[in-house]
Amino acid sequence: TYQLPLGSDKIGILTTQRDISEGADIVMVKPGLLYLDVVKTIKDQNPNHLLAVYQVSGEYVMLYDYAQKSSNFRNIVSESLFSFKRAGADIIISYFTPVILEWLKESGGVLTVS
Repeated sequence: TYQLPLGSDKIGILTTQRDISEGADIVMVKPGLLYLDVVKTIKDQNPNHLLAVYQVSGEYVMLYDYAQKSSNFRNIVSESLFSFKRAGADIIISYFTPVILEWLKESGGVLTVS
């Protein structure tokens, strides 16, 4: 785990490459939403390596607050998850997991936006 200064995406990518070369089974980017470009770069450079993203509490609060005030709670939350997947995430860790599991249960296991 590394806490990198803001704007140090190149250092983060280099340290991730080092971790992979040293045998890391999974690498993680957090916060995920603000570093989708880093997620994509890491996945493009390591297409066969597991990549996790963590939707940290600050992202959760920001999205939750906005989504509660709009009429599109499900779409806003879902789109944030789809953005992780589009960037290359194999694993998504989110504080929205309990509600997402309910949506998946209701929809037969498929998460969609309307």
